Amino acid sequence: MDAVRDDDVSPRALLRDFMGLMHQQRLVLQRAFAKEDVPPGQAHCMGVLSQVDEIGQSALAEIMTLTRPSITRLLQRMERSGLVWRRTDETDQRLTLVGLTAEGRRQSARLDAVLTEYMRATLGRFPEGDRRELGRLLRTWRELADESLARAAYPDRTFDPDDAPPCSPRGSTG
Repeated sequence: MDAVRDDDVSPRALLRDFMGLMHQQRLVLQRAFAKEDVPPGQAHCMGVLSQVDEIGQSALAEIMTLTRPSITRLLQRMERSGLVWRRTDETDQRLTLVGLTAEGRRQSARLDAVLTEYMRATLGRFPEGDRRELGRLLRTWRELADESLARAAYPDRTFDPDDAPPCSPRGSTG
């Protein structure tokens, strides 16, 4: 294996560095959430649910990129722990709505404090201009990744580079 060079800005080296950072970040947050006795999946779910009053269980599964059986098991555990509630939608009996209980909101606030401290200790130490540039670069990378996914999903379609790709999480899947 070749030695890692600090001045290597090849796409492969940048991806390696990014993946290493993501691995470290996941470990740090897993350990921090473990101190709060919350598994990572539940922490992610509470983070999503804290942004809404209620959401359809299928929409939550899509946001979290989980299968229906996986989101059902996760929510069953959280419901038994008193963190979430689930109910059938009154207007569409096929839909199950889910939201945080008062205890779930308290736990979510504690996790948010952990996340805020992590961000303060890491990204918060970057000068504002560097954070703006990093944000711009990450958004651009995300858009290119979305475009790549769209091209793979729809190989026979042509895409206008100025349009959002159809597989973008901000839009529909085509």
